[in-house]
Amino acid sequence: METSSVRSNGIDMNILERTKNFYEECNKDMFKDISAYLAYGYIHKTPESFILAKTVKSDSEIHPAEQWNTTGADAWYVHVAIGDDWIMDWINLMPFPLPKVGWMRQLKKKPVKFWDLESILRRR
Repeated sequence: METSSVRSNGIDMNILERTKNFYEECNKDMFKDISAYLAYGYIHKTPESFILAKTVKSDSEIHPAEQWNTTGADAWYVHVAIGDDWIMDWINLMPFPLPKVGWMRQLKKKPVKFWDLESILRRR
């Protein structure tokens, strides 16, 4: 991902420290997102990764971050993903498959891009 996992003293940060640092870098509210995804989305956390995701409509005019309780969803939107190889972690753990998976590179100010799930699965 886009954050370093090693402190200046050479000791690895745990995943929540990495997540906190990411949110601070983006000037976003980590606890607001965690609360929203606990109530209406999906949270996956291990010592190596942290992921916030939810179902959305990939062709909606509403930004995926603003879509909640979407009926007829055709995609997973990964709002936050911290860790190495997080996309495969999510693919292996998602509660059910949908045709697409989308995310954006927040620190690089890139727009959300949706990928065909089948093409991701072929790259395993």
